Amino acid sequence: MKKGSIMIILGFICVVLGLLPLFLYSELISNRFFMLGGILLIIIGIFRNKGYFNKNYFMAIFSVIALWGLMLLYIYLFRTSEYLESTNIFYFQMILFILLIIFVGRAYILRLKKGNL
Repeated sequence: MKKGSIMIILGFICVVLGLLPLFLYSELISNRFFMLGGILLIIIGIFRNKGYFNKNYFMAIFSVIALWGLMLLYIYLFRTSEYLESTNIFYFQMILFILLIIFVGRAYILRLKKGNL
């Protein structure tokens, strides 16, 4: 089995594990990371099976990161129960969000410098 296929399977498992607490307990803060991480694993696995990473790969990754950022912004602006109950987890996820933007942005810029469009 290809490594990309294993990543796709792990991504689907993460998405399902992230959705279960949402449907059973209506808790969003703890499983949001698993859902978006699973989506990222699925995208990476699909492009790894293709054998190359093009601009569509980076746009897909940026769109998932933007979705994560919008969810964090919504939770912060409207002070939902997820924010009020666990501010430490929220700020930890903000740090992860910023680091993910830095790493993906760096990979995208280095790709442009190498000329691999």
